[in-house]
Amino acid sequence: MTKIFAAYADLAHAIGVAFRTPRFLALLFFTTLIASAGAFAFRLLEGWSLIDSFYFSVVSMATVGYGDLAPKTPAGRIFTIGFLLVGIGMFVLTVSTLAEIVIREIRRSMADAGDPPRKD
Repeated sequence: MTKIFAAYADLAHAIGVAFRTPRFLALLFFTTLIASAGAFAFRLLEGWSLIDSFYFSVVSMATVGYGDLAPKTPAGRIFTIGFLLVGIGMFVLTVSTLAEIVIREIRRSMADAGDPPRKD
């Protein structure tokens, strides 16, 4: 049981390190900026509430796409095409950078603890 708590502690530490890394913070800032710009655009183009617009932006960038909201106007659909091309790429870059930092930090903590590196 203590190994589970240690693993969670290592994960929390690694995420904390990521949030102190300038590269990750810059990517997170720009991803949030793109999601916010998309939210304002969807608010103007589709007339959705600000929370619905931001929700749609984030769900779209994360490629979840629940289908509960969808652009109805031609302008909204055209904007969505460009938004997805930029937003998905930015989201993936941000999440993959977070994963890279977390994996590096966990490997570092395992090496410090004397655990041999795993080959998976």
